Amino acid sequence: MNEQSAQRVIRATPQAIRTVLLQPAALPDWNPAIHSITGPDRARVGLRYRVTARGGLSGHLEYREITEDRIGLHFQVQGLREDNWSLLTPQGSGTLVQHGFSHGGPLAKLLSGAFQGVAELRLDRLEERTLSGLTAL
Repeated sequence: MNEQSAQRVIRATPQAIRTVLLQPAALPDWNPAIHSITGPDRARVGLRYRVTARGGLSGHLEYREITEDRIGLHFQVQGLREDNWSLLTPQGSGTLVQHGFSHGGPLAKLLSGAFQGVAELRLDRLEERTLSGLTAL
């Protein structure tokens, strides 16, 4: 099983970051594994969204936990499953965002080296998406 985590302070409120995390249609903008997602615009625990992932793999994504400070997702395609979480903690004028994931399945094992740095990359993109949304207001 491959596990990774990263953290950083993003200069935005927890609510602004949470808003980005809870927009299923926007996930491909900041999560490099997801190419497309189909389903309602509003995130709901237990609802499965159809996804197409890198390499044309199809599967589903499901929000497993949505609270004020934590969002948990389950993502599954042929040969690979991922459980990930984001924890949001106010810190000064920003938010400490901790993001992590674990992978399982034969494809995850085969591609384990390709996932190095992915937690940091997701935080880069999440920060960019959140801050661009704030400047658009």
